[in-house]
Amino acid sequence: MAPRRRRSPEESRAELLAAAAVLIRERGPDNVSLRQIAEAAGVAHGLVSHYFGTYAALVREVLRVENDRIEARVRDRISAEGGVPLAAGIMDVLFGILADERYLRLFVWAEMHADYRGAARPELAGLIDTMEAGIRAALVGRSVPSRARIEAVVLMGLSAAYGFAIGGRSWLAGMGHDPDDPAHEAEFRVQLARMLGAHMVEESGWEAAD
Repeated sequence: MAPRRRRSPEESRAELLAAAAVLIRERGPDNVSLRQIAEAAGVAHGLVSHYFGTYAALVREVLRVENDRIEARVRDRISAEGGVPLAAGIMDVLFGILADERYLRLFVWAEMHADYRGAARPELAGLIDTMEAGIRAALVGRSVPSRARIEAVVLMGLSAAYGFAIGGRSWLAGMGHDPDDPAHEAEFRVQLARMLGAHMVEESGWEAAD
């Protein structure tokens, strides 16, 4: 248990989030309690409920912080590619994040939890805003994909990436392939990026990048 010390409300809240992220990574969301998080952060148990209310609300906040990290990585990738979020680059970011077992377990738990299922996801809208702004900045004066098309690409990319992260190894083994061979995941990324890239640019008339 971390030692008790005087700290500001902002510090206490941040340290609780950090402690929750570590415990969830180590034990999984189903095996962590508010009391354990309070003990790890060195604060009174009642403070956790005061700041976050329920355990589900705390998990949502941890997930929000993780999603902020994803958005920052997408922004960095867009910047590195001169403003155009190429499909292959976005797939690299998505699969890179999904290699983080902590995030994947947290995401799956939140999506399956009754208090979270169907909840508003402002961080996802922020991700799409980032992509749309990057495209428009890079293609000033040219036709660009519509917001609906960008949203469709993100939705398909997330669905495929999360599906592969959760079931890919079993599916590959069922097809008689070695699930530990990284070539299979690499090929899946390439083909998915090509399909999403083609769909992204179909209505705008500019060429998709491989």
